[in-house]
Amino acid sequence: MSDIIEQIKRLKPASLKMTLGDGSERPVAVPKAGNRWARVSQIIESVSWTTIECLDARGALLGPPIEADEDEDLGELADEHGGSVQLARVMSDVMRATMKETRLMFDAQLRGQAELLSTMTDGMRHLSDVYRQALAVQSASAMGRESGGEGDSPEVMKMLQMAMMLMAQPKLPTPTPPKDGA
Repeated sequence: MSDIIEQIKRLKPASLKMTLGDGSERPVAVPKAGNRWARVSQIIESVSWTTIECLDARGALLGPPIEADEDEDLGELADEHGGSVQLARVMSDVMRATMKETRLMFDAQLRGQAELLSTMTDGMRHLSDVYRQALAVQSASAMGRESGGEGDSPEVMKMLQMAMMLMAQPKLPTPTPPKDGA
């Protein structure tokens, strides 16, 4: 681990970009003062990473990406299961790609569910507005019946005007289908 920190120190990065084992990328801030390299080392040791990119203040690469040394772990895995290091490396790559694809599918499903909930909420709101309008019309017609069927009762006219105003309110936009095929 100390040789990795030495490589990073030589490049003097403003920040790091770590690619994790599942294929996701995480930015890592490099402190400007204090025990900066101890902090960076602590972060690197606490995460299962595959590559680290050293970046300048504008986000440009300062050198080639630092690759994780998986050969020791792969060698142990190969010894445990009676295979070769090359086969273990292929299996590791397949597992990493599968994890990345699973994460992308989960993200797409989560976005789709959020859009579905939003559409359902809008539909319920619209249904509530329609129900409110129907109650106003029903109330106005009931008041008309109570007043002896006279259409020119002031209460009835007020209720019908209110019902007409509610009906004249702008309609909600039609929900759009989810994006990205989710």
